[in-house]
Amino acid sequence: MSPGAIETRLKGIPLSPGIALGRACHYFRRKPQPEPVHSPDPSREADRLRESLMSLGVQLDAVARRAEARLGHENALIFRAQRLMLTDETVQYRLFQAVEEEGCTAEESVERELTFYRDRLEAAESDYLRQRAHDIEEMQRALLDRLRHTAACRRCMDADSCGAARCRRENDHILVGEDLSATLPIETDCYTVGYIVQQAAPTSHAVILARALQRPAVGNIRKVATTIPLAPKILINGDTGEVIVNPSAESLARYSSDVARAGRATRVSDPVPGFEVMANIERASDVPEVLAARAEGIGLYRTEMELLAEGRLLGEAEQTARYARVVRAMAGKPVHIRLFDFGADKVPASLNLYPHGDLPAGLRGAQLLLACPELLRAQARALARASHHGPIHVLYPMIVSVDQFRELRARFDEVLGDLPVSRLRHGVLFEVPSACLQARQILRVADFGCIGTNDLIQYLFATDRTTGVVSGDTSFETESVLWRIIRSLSRAAAAAGKPLSICGELAANPDLTRRIMRAGIRTVSTAPSHIADVRRAARLATPH
Repeated sequence: MSPGAIETRLKGIPLSPGIALGRACHYFRRKPQPEPVHSPDPSREADRLRESLMSLGVQLDAVARRAEARLGHENALIFRAQRLMLTDETVQYRLFQAVEEEGCTAEESVERELTFYRDRLEAAESDYLRQRAHDIEEMQRALLDRLRHTAACRRCMDADSCGAARCRRENDHILVGEDLSATLPIETDCYTVGYIVQQAAPTSHAVILARALQRPAVGNIRKVATTIPLAPKILINGDTGEVIVNPSAESLARYSSDVARAGRATRVSDPVPGFEVMANIERASDVPEVLAARAEGIGLYRTEMELLAEGRLLGEAEQTARYARVVRAMAGKPVHIRLFDFGADKVPASLNLYPHGDLPAGLRGAQLLLACPELLRAQARALARASHHGPIHVLYPMIVSVDQFRELRARFDEVLGDLPVSRLRHGVLFEVPSACLQARQILRVADFGCIGTNDLIQYLFATDRTTGVVSGDTSFETESVLWRIIRSLSRAAAAAGKPLSICGELAANPDLTRRIMRAGIRTVSTAPSHIADVRRAARLATPH
């Protein structure tokens, strides 16, 4: 407790159990500058509405992936359900009809039409349908935030403004706000150890996810923006609903064992000799979880998620800082960083990636990087600069042929100028069937390979990854075609003397670890939360 500070106790309602200690960090929405009043132009308003719908869809897809990696399929369904509502043809028809035929602004359309659906669901007899009303309300708020350019921010005693998902000071903190969106517990970094909210129902999605993440939460604290100061310390008890601002030495001592037990618990299993389990990350801020899980390296850093989280392109210096932070933290362990894997299905037009207008539907990964030289230039130079802090393995996404890999690799080298590149290695993600057929030629010129099973399954079996809809009744765990390809890639890598790893949902499934090992794969990469289970499965599969 700081000198002269007085302990203050507040009483709310318990939402998520547990004890947490940290600094107060206020979560708020920064209001935009008012735009000049103008008569709605239907074409302009339709474009604004279309962009906001696409941007929110991209975010929901990303959050669903993170939720599945960290908490499993059931929790990811929250966001997949919202995604399906967002793309419902009837909903979209009414939204665009209000803009194009009735002269509404995009904001008026979202306010009116989604309120209509929310009211109908709230009046339904089914408990399930009434719960879906909250999904509509969250979607409405998120769309309006995008249309109004309302930015979510944080403020603490040490920093006046941080992004919604990341603490620049990297202090353990309690997030304080009027409400919680369902996406917030998934998107916030590991330094968020608890929540205080003015209003939240125990059955809301945000609270359910806070419980799943084992983060305590307290609700019903009135006027949180003024009641909770930016204090040096704040302690919350999610079991009783008590909040202690500036806890005294006696209070800290009373709760010390509970706080120590809470921490950021990550299940840990010792490494298995001869079988490496590395971690997937989406942001530099994920590294503490990687270290806590004792991963043997980073097998996949999805760098495009950094840009999607910020909602803008990052310059060379900003990218360098993030990549360097990851490399330094891993202290010599392998770090595999994927070049931006953008495509029309997961990038808002506001990023202005494509110089010729809207992003064509088929342009993705390597093709897009070849079409957007400035995007490649900034990232390539950032990777070269970051490699001063340790070796970096660069992963080339969605490669379709050996000639395409050679061309993209040459473009990469061209933009580096005089920058040293001795600590960069270049590898291919095998996720397109045509590349798998050319594996021997590709692995003669690449330094290593990685099998990206999620996209490989999508292209092999006509799978819609956003909804799980599959062409035919295919079990990927037993499908012989998939495993024949994996074994052939393993043989090609062995013949070339090149390392080969595997990532994606197959790598995360401990029931398939033995089969992966039988295929000759000795390195997998998965979310930090799955590492312990995969190692245990590998240990059981290893002859003693």
